[in-house]
Amino acid sequence: MNKEKMMKKQDKDAGIKNKRINEMNARQVAVRILTRVEKEGAYATLLLRTQLTGMEDVRERNLATALVNGVLKNKSVLDYALRKHLTKPMSALPYEVRAVLRTGAFQVLFLDKIPGPVAINESVNVTKWINPNYVSLVNSVLRKTAQIGWSFQWPDKNKELLRYLAIKYSHPEWMVSRWLKRWGAEETEELLQADNHPSPTCIRVNTLKTTPENLQAALMEKGIKVQRSSRVPESLYIEDFGAIEKLEVFTGGHMTVQDESSQLVAHILDPAPGDRVLDVCSAPGGKTTHLAQIMKNTGQIIAVDLYPQKLQLVNELARRLGITIIHTIPGDARELEGIEGKFNRVLVDAPCSGLGVIRRRADLRWQKREDEIKKLPELQLAILMKASEYVLPGGELVYSTCTTEPEENFEVVKAFRKMKPEFEPVDISQSLPFEVTEERDLAQLKKGVWQILPHHHRMDGFFLSKMKLMM
Repeated sequence: MNKEKMMKKQDKDAGIKNKRINEMNARQVAVRILTRVEKEGAYATLLLRTQLTGMEDVRERNLATALVNGVLKNKSVLDYALRKHLTKPMSALPYEVRAVLRTGAFQVLFLDKIPGPVAINESVNVTKWINPNYVSLVNSVLRKTAQIGWSFQWPDKNKELLRYLAIKYSHPEWMVSRWLKRWGAEETEELLQADNHPSPTCIRVNTLKTTPENLQAALMEKGIKVQRSSRVPESLYIEDFGAIEKLEVFTGGHMTVQDESSQLVAHILDPAPGDRVLDVCSAPGGKTTHLAQIMKNTGQIIAVDLYPQKLQLVNELARRLGITIIHTIPGDARELEGIEGKFNRVLVDAPCSGLGVIRRRADLRWQKREDEIKKLPELQLAILMKASEYVLPGGELVYSTCTTEPEENFEVVKAFRKMKPEFEPVDISQSLPFEVTEERDLAQLKKGVWQILPHHHRMDGFFLSKMKLMM
């Protein structure tokens, strides 16, 4: 089945008429994406990237993005508000009708710039497009939702804290329960709030081709809002940029999208020009290409990943950025077959639950299960153990994840060091490109580890650990 026929089949299965993306408005695109996310388990980020490409109007692109991310980040509270006006559960409705109701309720409850009557009328129009049988229901439920607004009764915070937090901040109860046990009510609520804040767009300047100052000037000439990072020198935050993949500085390889916490991994590993580096879980290539950038594109990086198609992303990114020292090899990081010799630096950016990047991946919270967290440490430790065999005496090993969960972070490093005592932690308090002042952070950094938390550090949640193989 070719790609076009597959797309038509997917649209038919979702109950949505097949139309070209550039003939659809923002609300139709959002409903289409949300339907596929819920029904097929598709990734919202990827769908937004591919399906907004043909949408020329920047305002429509921004609205579609806001609706998709807004609904996914607030699904529980939207359903809680909508259920009060439904005679049947949401699960009894067709997927696409649920998506219409949620996008309509999100506009009514969260988007002050869109008048309620407009949001309701547009939702009705989308319903006519996808399933006319539900026009009356959508119109009635959204009108009642708009009339009541936020004047509904929440679960009692004092008696049902878990349920209250899970509904208000739209996180699975198992996730909230874990964090309540670890951090208590106040800090858990801060983290939940941080997860629901809009995630800023951070870019990494490709210093092989330009400077932060020059790229900032080029972006501002295009009317793009730019703010320099106070922490990572090659980081810029941008706003009002439209389709990022169409910017000349993007296609010309002067930049790539990467959050600050992710950029810290290469700074912590700190390879020198001419080094030999092994990156055992390299796709999609953000950290790999950053290592090459720090190495001034001299030396060698062996980039491994299990899936050849993912390694293609590494190669494509390297080509766009003008990097030539990366050699990709498909393979299982637990085996590393075909890898020869030892390396000055080895990076294990391990597969993980990803709970640190929920603010950036709005659909992630609904796709993860708690039992995954119990299974992942075995895989993570196996990869770390194998990778450690390729470190030169005196060489250094960095373990990183994009999660907040201690079983995947501190406990994996603890288990590794128990089995490999020849690897000693490296004080990384002086390795960061910015000064850290908080005592909690400094205490961790001096022990060679650091847990970055979104609500504390205003970055994606990340874990970093650096160890040295003693001579």
